[in-house]
Amino acid sequence: MLIELLTKKYPGMRQWLTQRLTAVVMATYIVSLVLLLAFKPPANYQAWMAFVAPWWWRLATLLFFVSLCMHAWLGVRDVLKDYVFNLTIRAYMQTLVDVLLITYAVWMSVILWNV
Repeated sequence: MLIELLTKKYPGMRQWLTQRLTAVVMATYIVSLVLLLAFKPPANYQAWMAFVAPWWWRLATLLFFVSLCMHAWLGVRDVLKDYVFNLTIRAYMQTLVDVLLITYAVWMSVILWNV
């Protein structure tokens, strides 16, 4: 049943499912971040650096931001399709959003991995 829903017969189902899955990833990350900060709050800069230093936490943070960018892209795309009726203006606005989200994702990976 689920595989049939993900076929070309239902074109919006993949986007809907992607947006829901990225929301689950972001919610899981936020809950874990709040729990970690509740049990061991960093007190100074060195403690914050030690907090974000493990590779698995940087990978989880990168996954969070990639999910955030995908979630935002899908949401903005749907809002633009609903409210911007001029196709040229919509294309320019979507291109601007695409460039900004890619820039933010690259910027976050540079920050996290000190490239």
